Amino acid sequence: MTTPNLHHRILKNGLEVVYQRSNAAPVISLDLWIRAGSTSEKSGEEGIAHLLEHMLFKGTKKRGPGEIAREVENLGGEINAFTSFDHTAYTLLIASRYTLEGLDILTDAVSSSIFDPVEIEREKLVVLEEIKRSRDIPQLKLSKNLFSLAYEGHPYGNPVIGSEKSVSSFTSADLARFLARWYRPSNMVLVAVGDLTVERFFKLAEQTLGALHKKPRPRQMSLPKVLKHEQFNFSAEEHSVGEIHFDLAFKAPGATHKDVAALDLLTTILGQGESSRLNERIKLERNLVATIGAGSYSPKGPGLIYIAAVTQPEKFIDAYEAICEEIAALSRDLLPPDELRRAKETIEADFIYQRETVQGQGEKLGYFHVVYGGAHKEEQYLQDVGAVTPEKIRELARKHLRPERASLALINPEGTPAPIGKEDALKTLTKALTPKSEKQVENGVISKRKPLPSGVTALIRRNPAVPIIAVRASMPGGLLSEPAGKEGSFHLLADCLTKGSQNRDVFDIARESDRLGGHVDGFTGRNSYGIKGEFLAKHAGEGLELVSDLLLNTSIPDVELEKAKDDLLQAIKRREDNPAAKAFRAFENLLYGEHPYGHDMLGTATSISALTREELLKLHHVHSNPSRIALSVVGDVDVEQTLHHLGELFNGEARPLIPIAEPARPKTPESPRRLELNSPHEQAHIVAGFLGTTLYDEEGMALRVINALLQGQGGRLFRALRDEQGLAYSVTALTIEGLHRGYIASYIATSTDKKEIALEGLLGEMRKLAEGDFTAKEIEQAKTKLAGSFELNLQENSFQAAQLSLDELYGVGYLNYLEFAKKALAVSIDEVEAAAKKYLGGENWAAVIVGPEDKS
Repeated sequence: MTTPNLHHRILKNGLEVVYQRSNAAPVISLDLWIRAGSTSEKSGEEGIAHLLEHMLFKGTKKRGPGEIAREVENLGGEINAFTSFDHTAYTLLIASRYTLEGLDILTDAVSSSIFDPVEIEREKLVVLEEIKRSRDIPQLKLSKNLFSLAYEGHPYGNPVIGSEKSVSSFTSADLARFLARWYRPSNMVLVAVGDLTVERFFKLAEQTLGALHKKPRPRQMSLPKVLKHEQFNFSAEEHSVGEIHFDLAFKAPGATHKDVAALDLLTTILGQGESSRLNERIKLERNLVATIGAGSYSPKGPGLIYIAAVTQPEKFIDAYEAICEEIAALSRDLLPPDELRRAKETIEADFIYQRETVQGQGEKLGYFHVVYGGAHKEEQYLQDVGAVTPEKIRELARKHLRPERASLALINPEGTPAPIGKEDALKTLTKALTPKSEKQVENGVISKRKPLPSGVTALIRRNPAVPIIAVRASMPGGLLSEPAGKEGSFHLLADCLTKGSQNRDVFDIARESDRLGGHVDGFTGRNSYGIKGEFLAKHAGEGLELVSDLLLNTSIPDVELEKAKDDLLQAIKRREDNPAAKAFRAFENLLYGEHPYGHDMLGTATSISALTREELLKLHHVHSNPSRIALSVVGDVDVEQTLHHLGELFNGEARPLIPIAEPARPKTPESPRRLELNSPHEQAHIVAGFLGTTLYDEEGMALRVINALLQGQGGRLFRALRDEQGLAYSVTALTIEGLHRGYIASYIATSTDKKEIALEGLLGEMRKLAEGDFTAKEIEQAKTKLAGSFELNLQENSFQAAQLSLDELYGVGYLNYLEFAKKALAVSIDEVEAAAKKYLGGENWAAVIVGPEDKS
């Protein structure tokens, strides 16, 4: 794989610019990397790099608080940022015709930010809420514990976000000093991918960021390149969870080490993909875990090889022993050549998929340039991957996967003892790793809609920009079609669709998916279910054959059904650990009552346990009648050849349709509905909203515009409740449509003592809109934002495949999504006013609060 059209220059002021031209879409990704993160902080500054990242878009000398986010969103773009140990990055995705505006925003932010004390205090409250959230979410809490263990005595062991004490102490002068010290052109890298000509882009870069004053490059802080401590580390902590979450990590070299590509291959073999060793042997074969995976953390400094898993308390010992045995096998046995080849293809496929969007390309380029030492290193990395041998994998496993380099962190349910202690954990790992006797072992045009003789409707869109295809087979089903007392049946059915056919077992499917450089999954929702997949285009024919086999020859083996049931039952329990998900689930139930949309998509423990193989097969037989299947293929395919192949795969005769019962329509609440649920977490999670529109209602687009006005960093909720009042880190809005009425709702996570203010804030902002409290300018900006964000999604084949398939299935026309932006921009202010009054203007709302018990 080559990196074409790549250009690197250093501007006169010392700022580096990396630009790659891509003509796939009129979009540009602008990523500004600062070579400073949490490891650049002095004692007492812990968390200041992260707070500065939050504050940088909060106001400059020429743009007031919130104006940057609103300006970007009003241009249909997206803006984001992140802080790591070694770097801070500001990302802007926008239509390329607005490149100058985007570069001007980045230049303004890094050179002219004014840290207003009032804004700082508000944002500190937001970060303090983020710190609380990191203690509530099991995965975040576990990650913090693991890093403090593995990086003991190293700056990577300290949280990037800082502490409540340090964050509360920062002033505007502190932020200004940190910015002046590190935010210099000589310490910045601009990475961009877009369709502008090279000279045009560099001219704009010189005109904006290139005009910043030249300053000496700051002296980087000296950090240890290796971790000195060679001992087994262990921690166990009680938390409000229903399962055991645990991470096992091993010290490893960082990104610039010569072995990093081989170590990435090692973790791919171990725990990435359906046919990885951990997933296949520990989850699929033995059903010892709910989830499991492995990965490499390769920063500028020392890295980690890690394994993450979730299991039931009674299965932990067996799961941990099995993981240790799989680690030992890599150290002991040579890999079969075919397994190594599949892992290499998996990594190659990941690189290809990231090329689908300019933001994906920009992220990869930035990482290689800033962390690896040059964007051109991507080519070398892939060559290194290709050169890895089975002997090299075994050598590295023996070198790095050793007990004295390991750290085990786990979180167990409150009130229960840890399932293992440090001594036993070390003993188990050491026993497994003790050496035994070795043994050798045309540019994106919708081309055709064609009903096939069997009744299947085939929809093809050719997009040769990236050698990937996306497939989607959609059928009526989901929540709306679930029989009474059979809640979760479609979710369970969708989970089982890819776990076996009459021709393939679950392992065949997993291995074939990885060989084809992709994946295949079942899906379900409120109105439909089906199968979706992505594959490298060179394997298009085989990918389509796999999808058709799973769809037409569904078998649902008993053993896989029981595993899927177990996974689903654990997911139902696990959701109790996620207060936001719990709040939304309770909100939907409160709003819809007995209507199917109010039921739990996962089902209940009772309903899932009672479902049988025969019931699921009968359900699938009715809903998967070929005449009900809308099958889309999007990507680098030959249209006529693909249609011919689909005709051969779906070659049966049309069969009679069995009617599908439709439930009564949902009833609008006659008065406000409010529910409070206790939770052991620190924050109160609040969802409030109203019934909305169906897919067929004319007001649907106007309600989407209203939602766009509420959500996002430039939206009303963010400005009013986060920027102005500092009530939350997370606040947003969403609207969902359906075959029956959907809903429009807002969400906030806040301190429990502020829950009433926050709830009133959510409802109050929606009431203002119902009363016509908005301007024509706001509506125009929301429309542009809505249209622009939709068009950004069109970069991905999988998104287009979903739109094609579902729009055809729901009867709105398979080309309907191509008119989305046009329809959004055509919405009038009168239509918005009418929709706001109709849907947000009554006392027929529902609200749920999930949080700690009020002891006042």
